[in-house]
Amino acid sequence: MTAFIESIGFSVVDAGPLADGWRQATGTPVWGTPYGPSSNEKGRPVDEDAIRTALATATR
Repeated sequence: MTAFIESIGFSVVDAGPLADGWRQATGTPVWGTPYGPSSNEKGRPVDEDAIRTALATATR
């Protein structure tokens, strides 16, 4: 699956084990925030470091 995602121009970030899935839940820093405001339908590219930072700053 990683190879396919990368072949279409996207990167894959390992977000950790399933137990840490809450870090990607609605309302966490990684949920849309790095891509810009929801009013921008096209969003913006974000690098892997920005995603890792957003995942690391998530709190329960």
